[in-house]
Amino acid sequence: MSAENRYGDLYIFVPVMKQIIRIAEGTGDNLLPEDIEEGYVDYIYYEQYELSQGFPEIDGGQVLLEEMFRNKFGCTEDAIEDVLSMAYGNFKIDYVILKGEENGNH
Repeated sequence: MSAENRYGDLYIFVPVMKQIIRIAEGTGDNLLPEDIEEGYVDYIYYEQYELSQGFPEIDGGQVLLEEMFRNKFGCTEDAIEDVLSMAYGNFKIDYVILKGEENGNH
């Protein structure tokens, strides 16, 4: 599997919250000067969508990292627990990875 497929956007479904989360490698342009001063060099970006009429985006954010995303994680899937911890305060919440052709999974 190519690096682009391993590090592409990932979608997970969190049944208990009735939400789908898009997880992506940060692009590097959202770090503030104070983040950089505190030693952060990269981040995970995520968006939370509610499974309801119109599929509204209800939350999201960044998980700041002290090392580069691709050095810390072997693939985007490895970042799921960090995102769950930030979004819900608990990484031990059940989730299902949504696979599709856009993720290189058939």
